[in-house]
Amino acid sequence: MANNYQFITETGVIVPDTATTRAQVEAEFRAVFGDDLAVEPSTPAGVLITRITEERDAIARNNAALANQINPDIAGGVFLDAIWRLTGGQRNASVKSLLTGVTLAGVPGTVVPAGSLAIAATGERFELVDAQQLDLAGTTTGTFRALDFGAITVPPHGLNTIASSVLGWESVDNPTAAIVGRDQESDAQSRRRRRQTLALQSSGTLEAITSRLYDLPEVRSLNALENAADTTQVIDGITLAPHSVWACVEGGSDNDVANALFDSVSAGAGYNGSVSVGVLEPVSGQSYTVLFDRPIDVPILIKVTARAMAIDLTTIIPQLVLNYINGLLAGDQSFIVGADVSPWEISGAINQQNPMISVLKVELTTVAANSFSTNVLAIAANQIARAGLGSISVVTV
Repeated sequence: MANNYQFITETGVIVPDTATTRAQVEAEFRAVFGDDLAVEPSTPAGVLITRITEERDAIARNNAALANQINPDIAGGVFLDAIWRLTGGQRNASVKSLLTGVTLAGVPGTVVPAGSLAIAATGERFELVDAQQLDLAGTTTGTFRALDFGAITVPPHGLNTIASSVLGWESVDNPTAAIVGRDQESDAQSRRRRRQTLALQSSGTLEAITSRLYDLPEVRSLNALENAADTTQVIDGITLAPHSVWACVEGGSDNDVANALFDSVSAGAGYNGSVSVGVLEPVSGQSYTVLFDRPIDVPILIKVTARAMAIDLTTIIPQLVLNYINGLLAGDQSFIVGADVSPWEISGAINQQNPMISVLKVELTTVAANSFSTNVLAIAANQIARAGLGSISVVTV
Protein backbone atom coordinates (compact mmCIF):
# COMPACT_ATOMS: atom_id res chain seq x y z
CA MET A 1 0.00 0.00 0.00
CA ALA A 2 2.94 2.31 -0.64
CA ASN A 3 0.96 4.51 -2.99
CA ASN A 4 2.17 8.09 -3.28
CA TYR A 5 -0.42 10.42 -1.78
CA GLN A 6 0.89 13.97 -1.66
CA PHE A 7 -1.19 16.64 0.06
CA ILE A 8 1.13 19.64 -0.35
CA THR A 9 2.21 20.57 -3.90
CA GLU A 10 3.83 23.53 -5.63
CA THR A 11 0.38 24.90 -6.39
CA GLY A 12 -0.86 24.73 -2.82
CA VAL A 13 -2.57 22.39 -0.40
CA ILE A 14 -4.73 19.55 -1.68
CA VAL A 15 -7.47 18.25 0.60
CA PRO A 16 -9.28 15.39 -1.19
CA ASP A 17 -12.85 14.69 -0.18
CA THR A 18 -13.51 11.66 1.99
CA ALA A 19 -15.09 9.65 -0.82
CA THR A 20 -11.98 10.09 -2.99
CA THR A 21 -9.69 9.09 -0.15
CA ARG A 22 -11.78 5.98 0.62
CA ALA A 23 -11.80 4.93 -3.03
CA GLN A 24 -8.00 5.27 -3.07
CA VAL A 25 -7.62 3.11 0.05
CA GLU A 26 -10.03 0.48 -1.32
CA ALA A 27 -8.00 0.32 -4.55
CA GLU A 28 -4.81 -0.18 -2.54
CA PHE A 29 -6.38 -3.04 -0.55
CA ARG A 30 -7.66 -4.75 -3.71
CA ALA A 31 -4.26 -4.39 -5.34
CA VAL A 32 -2.81 -6.46 -2.48
CA PHE A 33 -5.63 -8.88 -1.60
CA GLY A 34 -7.37 -9.23 -4.96
CA ASP A 35 -10.28 -7.61 -6.78
CA ASP A 36 -12.82 -9.90 -5.10
CA LEU A 37 -12.02 -8.50 -1.62
CA ALA A 38 -15.18 -7.40 0.20
CA VAL A 39 -14.66 -3.75 1.18
CA GLU A 40 -18.12 -2.83 2.43
CA PRO A 41 -17.99 -0.86 5.73
CA SER A 42 -19.49 -3.80 7.64
CA THR A 43 -16.72 -6.22 6.60
CA PRO A 44 -13.41 -6.65 8.47
CA ALA A 45 -11.49 -5.11 5.56
CA GLY A 46 -14.08 -2.35 5.31
CA VAL A 47 -13.66 -1.44 8.98
CA LEU A 48 -9.90 -1.17 8.53
CA ILE A 49 -10.37 0.85 5.33
CA THR A 50 -12.66 3.25 7.18
CA ARG A 51 -10.07 3.73 9.91
CA ILE A 52 -7.26 4.39 7.43
CA THR A 53 -9.51 6.78 5.47
CA GLU A 54 -10.28 8.78 8.61
CA GLU A 55 -6.59 8.97 9.51
CA ARG A 56 -5.56 10.14 6.05
CA ASP A 57 -8.39 12.66 6.02
CA ALA A 58 -7.23 14.06 9.37
CA ILE A 59 -3.62 14.22 8.16
CA ALA A 60 -4.64 16.05 4.98
CA ARG A 61 -6.70 18.60 6.87
CA ASN A 62 -3.99 19.10 9.46
CA ASN A 63 -1.41 19.65 6.70
CA ALA A 64 -3.74 22.15 5.04
CA ALA A 65 -4.32 24.05 8.29
CA LEU A 66 -0.59 24.13 9.05
CA ALA A 67 0.42 25.18 5.53
CA ASN A 68 -2.16 27.96 5.55
CA GLN A 69 -0.51 29.51 8.62
CA ILE A 70 2.12 31.03 6.32
CA ASN A 71 -0.64 32.90 4.48
CA PRO A 72 -1.29 36.15 6.37
CA ASP A 73 -4.83 36.34 4.97
CA ILE A 74 -5.70 32.97 6.55
CA ALA A 75 -3.30 32.59 9.49
CA GLY A 76 -4.53 32.91 13.04
CA GLY A 77 -3.37 32.91 16.64
CA VAL A 78 0.37 32.98 17.34
CA PHE A 79 1.11 32.29 13.65
CA LEU A 80 -0.63 35.53 12.62
CA ASP A 81 1.10 37.42 15.44
CA ALA A 82 4.51 36.21 14.20
CA ILE A 83 3.79 37.27 10.61
CA TRP A 84 2.56 40.67 11.76
CA ARG A 85 5.71 41.32 13.77
CA LEU A 86 7.70 41.20 10.51
CA THR A 87 6.18 44.57 9.56
CA GLY A 88 6.36 46.01 13.09
CA GLY A 89 2.70 45.51 14.01
CA GLN A 90 0.99 43.66 16.79
CA ARG A 91 -2.47 42.62 17.93
CA ASN A 92 -4.32 45.09 20.17
CA ALA A 93 -4.65 43.70 23.69
CA SER A 94 -7.86 43.76 25.68
CA VAL A 95 -8.49 46.91 27.74
CA LYS A 96 -10.75 47.56 30.71
CA SER A 97 -13.19 50.48 30.79
CA LEU A 98 -12.28 53.41 33.04
CA LEU A 99 -14.33 55.93 34.99
CA THR A 100 -12.35 59.05 35.88
CA GLY A 101 -13.29 61.87 38.25
CA VAL A 102 -15.73 59.65 40.17
CA THR A 103 -17.07 61.37 43.29
CA LEU A 104 -16.83 59.46 46.58
CA ALA A 105 -18.66 60.93 49.59
CA GLY A 106 -19.22 60.11 53.22
CA VAL A 107 -17.69 60.81 56.62
CA PRO A 108 -14.72 63.24 56.48
CA GLY A 109 -11.37 61.51 56.89
CA THR A 110 -12.63 58.12 55.73
CA VAL A 111 -10.05 56.16 53.75
CA VAL A 112 -11.53 54.14 50.89
CA PRO A 113 -8.99 51.38 50.09
CA ALA A 114 -7.80 50.56 46.59
CA GLY A 115 -9.85 47.73 45.16
CA SER A 116 -13.08 48.88 46.80
CA LEU A 117 -16.01 47.96 44.57
CA ALA A 118 -18.94 49.88 43.13
CA ILE A 119 -21.64 48.55 40.81
CA ALA A 120 -23.05 50.29 37.75
CA ALA A 121 -26.75 50.31 36.93
CA THR A 122 -26.01 47.72 34.22
CA GLY A 123 -24.62 45.33 36.85
CA GLU A 124 -20.96 45.72 35.87
CA ARG A 125 -18.50 45.94 38.77
CA PHE A 126 -15.75 48.55 39.04
CA GLU A 127 -12.82 48.76 41.46
CA LEU A 128 -11.14 51.85 42.87
CA VAL A 129 -7.66 52.10 41.33
CA ASP A 130 -5.92 53.99 44.18
CA ALA A 131 -6.85 54.50 47.83
CA GLN A 132 -8.65 57.78 48.47
CA GLN A 133 -9.28 59.77 51.67
CA LEU A 134 -12.38 61.91 52.00
CA ASP A 135 -11.57 65.57 52.66
CA LEU A 136 -13.01 67.84 55.38
CA ALA A 137 -16.16 68.26 53.28
CA GLY A 138 -16.54 64.48 53.11
CA THR A 139 -15.82 64.14 49.39
CA THR A 140 -13.01 63.23 47.02
CA THR A 141 -12.57 61.99 43.47
CA GLY A 142 -10.97 58.85 42.16
CA THR A 143 -10.64 56.54 39.18
CA PHE A 144 -12.55 53.27 38.91
CA ARG A 145 -11.61 50.42 36.58
CA ALA A 146 -13.90 47.65 35.36
CA LEU A 147 -13.17 44.19 36.71
CA ASP A 148 -13.79 42.64 33.30
CA PHE A 149 -12.16 43.41 29.96
CA GLY A 150 -14.23 44.63 27.04
CA ALA A 151 -16.42 47.47 25.80
CA ILE A 152 -18.33 48.15 29.02
CA THR A 153 -20.28 51.38 28.71
CA VAL A 154 -21.48 53.42 31.68
CA PRO A 155 -23.40 56.68 31.14
CA PRO A 156 -22.97 59.70 33.43
CA HIS A 157 -24.31 58.96 36.94
CA GLY A 158 -24.52 55.26 36.06
CA LEU A 159 -22.13 54.16 38.83
CA ASN A 160 -24.10 54.71 42.02
CA THR A 161 -24.08 51.57 44.18
CA ILE A 162 -21.37 50.75 46.73
CA ALA A 163 -20.47 47.05 46.78
CA SER A 164 -17.70 47.04 49.43
CA SER A 165 -18.23 47.43 53.16
CA VAL A 166 -16.14 50.51 54.01
CA LEU A 167 -17.19 52.29 57.22
CA GLY A 168 -17.78 55.96 56.43
CA TRP A 169 -18.10 55.58 52.64
CA GLU A 170 -21.71 56.45 51.86
CA SER A 171 -22.09 57.26 48.17
CA VAL A 172 -20.43 57.09 44.75
CA ASP A 173 -21.29 58.88 41.50
CA ASN A 174 -19.63 59.35 38.12
CA PRO A 175 -20.23 62.76 36.50
CA THR A 176 -18.90 61.63 33.10
CA ALA A 177 -19.32 58.55 30.91
CA ALA A 178 -16.82 55.71 30.99
CA ILE A 179 -13.77 55.59 28.77
CA VAL A 180 -14.86 52.43 26.99
CA GLY A 181 -12.48 49.48 26.93
CA ARG A 182 -12.24 46.75 24.30
CA ASP A 183 -11.82 43.01 23.85
CA GLN A 184 -8.59 41.61 22.48
CA GLU A 185 -8.44 41.95 18.72
CA SER A 186 -9.81 38.82 17.05
CA ASP A 187 -8.02 37.02 14.21
CA ALA A 188 -10.42 38.54 11.66
CA GLN A 189 -9.84 42.04 13.02
CA SER A 190 -6.07 41.48 13.22
CA ARG A 191 -5.84 40.23 9.64
CA ARG A 192 -7.74 43.32 8.47
CA ARG A 193 -5.58 45.77 10.44
CA ARG A 194 -2.37 44.04 9.32
CA ARG A 195 -3.38 44.79 5.73
CA GLN A 196 -4.07 48.39 6.74
CA THR A 197 -0.61 48.86 8.29
CA LEU A 198 1.68 47.24 5.71
CA ALA A 199 3.48 50.54 5.08
CA LEU A 200 4.15 51.11 8.78
CA GLN A 201 7.93 51.24 8.30
CA SER A 202 7.82 53.82 5.50
CA SER A 203 6.91 57.51 5.43
CA GLY A 204 5.78 60.24 3.08
CA THR A 205 3.23 58.22 1.12
CA LEU A 206 -0.51 58.08 1.69
CA GLU A 207 -0.16 54.37 2.47
CA ALA A 208 2.42 55.19 5.16
CA ILE A 209 0.15 57.83 6.67
CA THR A 210 -2.85 55.49 6.87
CA SER A 211 -0.64 52.69 8.23
CA ARG A 212 0.67 54.92 11.01
CA LEU A 213 -2.83 56.06 11.92
CA TYR A 214 -4.30 52.55 11.88
CA ASP A 215 -1.46 51.42 14.16
CA LEU A 216 -2.91 53.61 16.92
CA PRO A 217 -4.83 51.23 19.24
CA GLU A 218 -7.92 53.44 19.53
CA VAL A 219 -8.31 54.27 15.82
CA ARG A 220 -11.19 52.30 14.30
CA SER A 221 -11.36 53.77 10.79
CA LEU A 222 -10.22 56.71 8.70
CA ASN A 223 -10.25 58.32 5.29
CA ALA A 224 -7.20 60.07 3.87
CA LEU A 225 -6.53 62.14 0.74
CA GLU A 226 -3.53 63.98 -0.65
CA ASN A 227 -3.03 66.82 -3.10
CA ALA A 228 0.35 66.73 -4.86
CA ALA A 229 -0.56 69.58 -7.20
CA ASP A 230 0.67 73.17 -7.01
CA THR A 231 -2.89 74.46 -6.79
CA THR A 232 -5.81 73.96 -4.44
CA GLN A 233 -7.85 70.91 -5.39
CA VAL A 234 -11.30 69.65 -4.45
CA ILE A 235 -11.15 65.85 -4.10
CA ASP A 236 -14.23 63.84 -3.10
CA GLY A 237 -15.83 67.07 -1.94
CA ILE A 238 -12.88 68.00 0.32
CA THR A 239 -10.83 71.13 -0.37
CA LEU A 240 -7.10 70.44 -0.12
CA ALA A 241 -4.37 73.07 -0.15
CA PRO A 242 -1.41 72.59 -2.53
CA HIS A 243 1.01 69.83 -1.50
CA SER A 244 -1.02 68.77 1.50
CA VAL A 245 -2.77 65.82 3.09
CA TRP A 246 -6.18 65.43 4.70
CA ALA A 247 -7.19 62.78 7.20
CA CYS A 248 -10.55 62.19 8.80
CA VAL A 249 -10.03 59.86 11.74
CA GLU A 250 -12.50 57.94 13.91
CA GLY A 251 -11.05 57.20 17.34
CA GLY A 252 -7.72 57.93 18.97
CA SER A 253 -6.86 60.98 21.04
CA ASP A 254 -6.22 64.28 19.26
CA ASN A 255 -2.59 64.25 20.38
CA ASP A 256 -1.95 60.67 19.22
CA VAL A 257 -3.52 61.33 15.81
CA ALA A 258 -1.58 64.59 15.37
CA ASN A 259 1.74 62.96 16.29
CA ALA A 260 1.11 60.02 13.95
CA LEU A 261 0.40 62.44 11.11
CA PHE A 262 3.46 64.55 11.91
CA ASP A 263 5.73 61.48 11.98
CA SER A 264 4.49 60.07 8.67
CA VAL A 265 3.85 63.12 6.46
CA SER A 266 6.69 64.34 4.26
CA ALA A 267 8.59 67.35 5.56
CA GLY A 268 7.13 70.59 4.24
CA ALA A 269 3.73 69.13 3.37
CA GLY A 270 0.65 70.93 4.62
CA TYR A 271 -2.39 69.72 6.53
CA ASN A 272 -6.14 70.27 6.19
CA GLY A 273 -8.95 70.01 8.71
CA SER A 274 -10.86 71.66 11.52
CA VAL A 275 -9.04 70.00 14.45
CA SER A 276 -5.80 71.84 15.27
CA VAL A 277 -3.08 70.33 17.50
CA GLY A 278 0.39 71.67 18.26
CA VAL A 279 3.18 69.10 17.87
CA LEU A 280 6.70 69.68 19.18
CA GLU A 281 9.56 68.48 16.98
CA PRO A 282 11.92 66.81 19.51
CA VAL A 283 15.23 67.65 17.83
CA SER A 284 14.75 71.32 16.95
CA GLY A 285 12.18 72.09 19.63
CA GLN A 286 10.06 73.85 17.00
CA SER A 287 6.28 73.65 17.32
CA TYR A 288 4.15 72.73 14.30
CA THR A 289 0.39 72.89 13.84
CA VAL A 290 -1.18 69.67 12.57
CA LEU A 291 -4.71 69.74 11.16
CA PHE A 292 -7.17 66.88 10.61
CA ASP A 293 -10.89 66.19 10.80
CA ARG A 294 -13.23 64.03 12.82
CA PRO A 295 -16.10 62.29 10.98
CA ILE A 296 -19.63 63.62 11.02
CA ASP A 297 -22.08 60.99 12.29
CA VAL A 298 -24.92 60.05 9.94
CA PRO A 299 -27.51 58.04 11.93
CA ILE A 300 -29.24 55.52 9.68
CA LEU A 301 -32.06 53.00 9.90
CA ILE A 302 -31.91 49.46 8.50
CA LYS A 303 -34.96 47.38 7.63
CA VAL A 304 -34.49 43.69 6.81
CA THR A 305 -37.30 41.68 5.21
CA ALA A 306 -36.82 37.91 5.57
CA ARG A 307 -38.81 34.74 5.08
CA ALA A 308 -40.40 33.62 8.35
CA MET A 309 -38.76 30.75 10.22
CA ALA A 310 -39.39 28.83 13.44
CA ILE A 311 -36.67 30.87 15.16
CA ASP A 312 -37.09 34.47 16.35
CA LEU A 313 -35.59 36.43 13.46
CA THR A 314 -36.53 39.76 15.03
CA THR A 315 -33.92 39.05 17.72
CA ILE A 316 -31.33 37.12 15.69
CA ILE A 317 -31.02 39.29 12.57
CA PRO A 318 -30.31 42.61 14.38
CA GLN A 319 -27.41 40.98 16.24
CA LEU A 320 -26.02 39.54 12.99
CA VAL A 321 -26.21 42.98 11.38
CA LEU A 322 -24.57 44.55 14.44
CA ASN A 323 -21.69 42.06 14.16
CA TYR A 324 -21.18 43.31 10.60
CA ILE A 325 -21.39 46.95 11.65
CA ASN A 326 -18.81 46.40 14.41
CA GLY A 327 -16.35 44.76 12.00
CA LEU A 328 -16.43 41.32 13.63
CA LEU A 329 -16.64 39.40 10.34
CA ALA A 330 -13.78 38.39 8.05
CA GLY A 331 -13.11 40.67 5.09
CA ASP A 332 -13.14 44.41 4.68
CA GLN A 333 -14.46 46.49 7.54
CA SER A 334 -17.87 48.09 7.24
CA PHE A 335 -19.33 51.37 8.50
CA ILE A 336 -16.05 53.25 8.24
CA VAL A 337 -15.27 56.88 7.47
CA GLY A 338 -16.35 57.84 3.97
CA ALA A 339 -17.79 54.41 3.10
CA ASP A 340 -21.20 54.02 1.46
CA VAL A 341 -23.62 51.54 3.03
CA SER A 342 -24.70 48.69 0.76
CA PRO A 343 -27.93 46.72 1.36
CA TRP A 344 -26.43 43.77 -0.55
CA GLU A 345 -23.38 43.65 1.73
CA ILE A 346 -25.66 43.65 4.77
CA SER A 347 -27.69 40.81 3.27
CA GLY A 348 -24.48 38.89 2.52
CA ALA A 349 -23.23 39.45 6.06
CA ILE A 350 -26.42 37.93 7.47
CA ASN A 351 -26.09 34.84 5.26
CA GLN A 352 -22.38 34.55 6.03
CA GLN A 353 -23.27 34.05 9.68
CA ASN A 354 -26.48 32.05 9.18
CA PRO A 355 -26.96 30.57 5.67
CA MET A 356 -30.41 29.26 6.63
CA ILE A 357 -31.93 32.76 6.79
CA SER A 358 -33.62 33.81 3.55
CA VAL A 359 -33.20 37.57 3.23
CA LEU A 360 -35.66 38.99 0.72
CA LYS A 361 -34.50 42.60 0.81
CA VAL A 362 -32.62 45.17 2.86
CA GLU A 363 -33.73 48.79 2.92
CA LEU A 364 -31.80 51.80 4.18
CA THR A 365 -32.48 55.41 5.08
CA THR A 366 -30.94 58.18 7.07
CA VAL A 367 -32.84 59.12 10.20
CA ALA A 368 -33.16 62.64 8.82
CA ALA A 369 -34.72 61.53 5.51
CA ASN A 370 -36.78 58.62 6.92
CA SER A 371 -37.42 57.27 3.41
CA PHE A 372 -36.40 53.63 2.97
CA SER A 373 -34.80 52.45 -0.27
CA THR A 374 -32.97 49.36 -1.52
CA ASN A 375 -30.32 51.56 -3.13
CA VAL A 376 -26.80 52.07 -1.80
CA LEU A 377 -26.79 54.82 0.83
CA ALA A 378 -24.19 57.44 -0.10
CA ILE A 379 -21.87 58.67 2.67
CA ALA A 380 -19.61 61.69 2.13
CA ALA A 381 -15.83 61.49 2.53
CA ASN A 382 -15.98 63.19 5.94
CA GLN A 383 -19.00 61.28 7.25
CA ILE A 384 -19.58 57.92 8.89
CA ALA A 385 -22.80 55.89 9.05
CA ARG A 386 -24.00 54.99 12.54
CA ALA A 387 -26.52 52.34 13.57
CA GLY A 388 -27.20 50.34 16.73
CA LEU A 389 -29.55 47.53 17.66
CA GLY A 390 -32.40 50.01 18.02
CA SER A 391 -31.83 51.16 14.45
CA ILE A 392 -32.38 47.71 12.93
CA SER A 393 -35.91 46.44 12.28
CA VAL A 394 -36.98 43.07 10.89
CA VAL A 395 -40.08 42.19 8.88
CA THR A 396 -40.95 38.52 8.30
CA VAL A 397 -43.25 37.31 5.54
